[in-house]
Amino acid sequence: MNSRKGYQLGVQAGNGSMAALDGRSHVGDHSSVMRRSNPILIVACTCAMALPVRAADEARAVESAVEPTPGPLDGLAGDVSRAFIGPNFVFHLAAVAATATMTTQDADFRVRDYFHQHQRWGQAAYPVAILGVAGPVLIFSGLYGAAWRSHDRETLGAAFAVLQAGGATLGYVTLLKLVTGRPAPRDDYVPGVAPDMESLSRKFRVGFYRGGVVAGWPSGHVAVTTAMLASLVTYYPRSVWLKVALVAGSAAMMLAVSSNRAGGMHWASDAVAGALMALPIGFESGRGMRRLVVSDAAPWPSAWFVVPSLSPGTTGAWVGRRF
Repeated sequence: MNSRKGYQLGVQAGNGSMAALDGRSHVGDHSSVMRRSNPILIVACTCAMALPVRAADEARAVESAVEPTPGPLDGLAGDVSRAFIGPNFVFHLAAVAATATMTTQDADFRVRDYFHQHQRWGQAAYPVAILGVAGPVLIFSGLYGAAWRSHDRETLGAAFAVLQAGGATLGYVTLLKLVTGRPAPRDDYVPGVAPDMESLSRKFRVGFYRGGVVAGWPSGHVAVTTAMLASLVTYYPRSVWLKVALVAGSAAMMLAVSSNRAGGMHWASDAVAGALMALPIGFESGRGMRRLVVSDAAPWPSAWFVVPSLSPGTTGAWVGRRF
């Protein structure tokens, strides 16, 4: 009389489906040697296998409940790269096109001439120009301080979003100023740099460090302010007043840098280019940090499990993995 002994291997997916492999091998006429399985031993083995799996699941559940604190450099490389590819690249092309149009059509010259003759605009907008330097520091410090006091990781993420947006934009516009070398609309640059103001408005000295990094194309005041406000718009996408603040703040800064110092701080196209180039950097910085900090509930971590499978004439186990 021959007896059969088999093994069974199954893999169970998250949707409950299970595939099994059932193999049987013939054993010689030694049935008298084989004994029936002890039920108590089977139950003990089942519990022994289940306890480590349950303990591991509980440990993973506790670990997933503790949300990691965001860092100031989290996702920075990806956010910056996305600001220059796909539809976002159109913003940078638009900045170049706007500058080319405004210089060749003498729009820069006319705007500067108007503010040079109406200096009250520059005097009224002077506090806004000061905010171009102090504002980014105040925004980051305020958000970071609020997050530190309240231990709110969402607010901390907002602080790091504006920090990433402002830092990346500042580095970008500084590099552009280094290589474009556009002179500021200052009276003392005529006739040394250009024969007249109209010619000066069209002048670029492409090279390396031929025009400094403070003045020049594009405007850092406008770019950093726009980027930081844009990052908050995508970090808090439901806030209407932040969208209003982005439009109003960017426009006010553009007016300030074009009119300040009797029109001698920046050409109007510097301001327009700064705003256009900063928007995608700010949007991607806020959106990327939002994904890292305020995400949907995380799925259960995967885990292997083993379940005994007993049937007449067959002994084996189901092997599965939770996803």
